[in-house]
Amino acid sequence: MATIPEQNAVDWRPLGLLETYFATRTSIGYYTCVCVWTKLNRPVPKSRLYPAMHSLIRRNPALGTIILDSKTKSIKFTLTNEIDLDKMIEYRSTNGSFEDFLAELHDIQFTYDTMTPVWKLFVWNENTVAFVYDHAPLDGVSGALFQVQLANLLNDQGVALSADLSPIVKVDQTIKLAPALESIASTSPPLWFVARKLFTEFGPKWGPTERAGHVFAPYVHPVEEITYRVLEIPAERVAVLLNKCRAQNTTLTALWHTILVMGMSKAYVGVRGFPTSIPINARRFMSLPDAANEMGAFVFQYREVTPAREEFEWDEVIRFADSLRKGTTTASGYNLGMLKYLFGNISGWMEAKIGKVREEAMELSNLGAWKFPGVSGDSSKQNEFVVVDLGFSQPHGTLNPPICLSCAGVVGGNVTLTLRFSDKIAGSGKGDEVFDLIKRTVDKLSEKY
Repeated sequence: MATIPEQNAVDWRPLGLLETYFATRTSIGYYTCVCVWTKLNRPVPKSRLYPAMHSLIRRNPALGTIILDSKTKSIKFTLTNEIDLDKMIEYRSTNGSFEDFLAELHDIQFTYDTMTPVWKLFVWNENTVAFVYDHAPLDGVSGALFQVQLANLLNDQGVALSADLSPIVKVDQTIKLAPALESIASTSPPLWFVARKLFTEFGPKWGPTERAGHVFAPYVHPVEEITYRVLEIPAERVAVLLNKCRAQNTTLTALWHTILVMGMSKAYVGVRGFPTSIPINARRFMSLPDAANEMGAFVFQYREVTPAREEFEWDEVIRFADSLRKGTTTASGYNLGMLKYLFGNISGWMEAKIGKVREEAMELSNLGAWKFPGVSGDSSKQNEFVVVDLGFSQPHGTLNPPICLSCAGVVGGNVTLTLRFSDKIAGSGKGDEVFDLIKRTVDKLSEKY
């Protein structure tokens, strides 16, 4: 097992509650990695990528983070001394679909207790840059921050002229890792919440519920035959959808959620409601300077049971947007705070779920739209690299809901929706049925007239 280097002994910290949850989930094989990718308008050569990565790593200590003592109850973050880009970056060219390549990326299982950071960068068919990483040190928003900074650095002529093509990046040992989420945001639940959750989790169960036998299949491990379906919505259609949302004083997140519920309702006839999970970017609650641009694992969660709905109505989009807004408070961090009541036995708690009914039916994770150079109507700069698409996906982990939708987009540009599922969990053909309805509904709603 790797140990903390002597010269780096003060620059480490124990993992927080959420980070330990993520690291434990990976250690027992219940989760693999996150992927955030961009498609650019031109090939990305090593002569531009390596200098940009030198600058990017120097700016973000999270990219130099390694995980040590993972087999103990004192898992630690620290910094590696150097990063070899030749081992971290891989150029691939294939004739297959991007969906097939995405499935391959999500098979990557990062190794702890080494001096190598838990991320890799793939350049697929020259112009698609996929940032693949372990969830313990980085959340989905971190992947978007990475891609925005990378695009800016690729277009920075000063960085390009530096001609720093060395594969070795020295990691600044004086920089500090960001604190754990619970130390910079309120996550402690009130006693009534603790009592309710403990009773729900460990109290007696009175027979099967109406959920059994439908989408709420038992937890199984390992998850097999995972499918990724990617829908790229062009900018002109996104603009139509945005205008319609603004006219209703609602959001794209609520629109995606409503369409997803419609797909679930069509696929799972007779299910009256779908327990829903929505990860929330917790940076708005953090007491850190420039928290919005900090890479790390900073996620809260919103939950509700959404009634089944087969027909589209704007009233439901408006309702969900209002509910999500009201639910996006410090209270959405209570589930994170509950992890301390496991007293370090996170792996045992996870493993005990196998064979039990899944708690959630679906998940919507939306990174939102991000501003990149060369878009948003900025004609004063002629940028060489322009991001056309931003995409986001996660693996179908053991503890995930049967159907999961991940969303990301470019301000003024395209939006990418990625649906993931396993027929062995969701039911044969159910995931494809949900995806096909999402596509048809998006096409219909994004018509100009």
